[in-house]
Amino acid sequence: MPIRVDLLALEPNVPGQARLTVKKWQGDEEQLEFSIQRNQDGFYLQDHKAWSNNPFWFKVSRFNLAANGEALETQVGPDVVDPLLEGGANSQFQIELREQSQGHADKGVVRPGVGLLPSTAGGQTRSTYGGAELTAPSAPAPEIPEIPDLPELTLSTAEPEVELESVLTERAYTPPPAPVKKRNKGLIGLLIVVLLLAAGAGFWFYKRTPAPAVAATASAPAGANAQACTLDSMNSLPELTFVQTCIKAAPDSARLLEIIDQAKASKHCGVAQRLYANRAQAGDVLIANAYAREYDPKYLKASECFPAADNATAAYWYETILTQDPNNAEAKQRFEELQK
Repeated sequence: MPIRVDLLALEPNVPGQARLTVKKWQGDEEQLEFSIQRNQDGFYLQDHKAWSNNPFWFKVSRFNLAANGEALETQVGPDVVDPLLEGGANSQFQIELREQSQGHADKGVVRPGVGLLPSTAGGQTRSTYGGAELTAPSAPAPEIPEIPDLPELTLSTAEPEVELESVLTERAYTPPPAPVKKRNKGLIGLLIVVLLLAAGAGFWFYKRTPAPAVAATASAPAGANAQACTLDSMNSLPELTFVQTCIKAAPDSARLLEIIDQAKASKHCGVAQRLYANRAQAGDVLIANAYAREYDPKYLKASECFPAADNATAAYWYETILTQDPNNAEAKQRFEELQK
């Protein structure tokens, strides 16, 4: 029976790094090696991300038992991750795992999992793929407590001082007796106190009422989400950028199938492939079933994006469905028939 191989993101995610997990392997866990072959030209992945028509074997001294106890796994780097992520719209990859003594060997399909990032994505935002843990805290945050700008409050009394001066100049025309001057001094002091209190209250009120900013930011995502998965965005944005923003908008399964159909009709084959794979890997049974049928000879409707049947790839996605829904009768039947 073919092995099941997945290329999964690390936790936390690291660009260019991944876990290569293998299920149903019947051989030893030590002194193994694997080769990867792509379907469009039959070339094999070489060291340093090159491709050639000669098999190249990546040696692994030992596979470790995964945390769930159901698979073996080893960590791989950019030499494996980057070429698989850079594959074309119709790229499929077959992996062969064998003992270095050339004893037991087995084959399967390997697919990049959800959230994998190329090594070149080290400086890019990774929130689309749930990588918020990697984002460094912003430096200006500690400055927030340093709000009290009391000197600015005293400066804000410049305008009231003009009014005070006008009062004094008006008194100059009819010089008051001495007792009245004392009263004026008291009045001036009282006015200054009142103005300072008013300025302080205004400052406090200004700082405590950011409602317009909140309303503006709250309304922004709605507009962004509305445009995230449109055909116009698909035509204008780079492929990976469109896929990231559309996945982040989280359309439901039915809507995502409509977007994929638009991508196929517009010959954005890479977009269709990535949207299918991302949601199917995330456990969406409806999307995984639709993706499996794109390769299943029983359901295949040949198109530019999916021109030919591929039993191994169809079986891979039916098996993915069974990991989420073990009682799915159709997926089980098709998986078993495609293994024959």
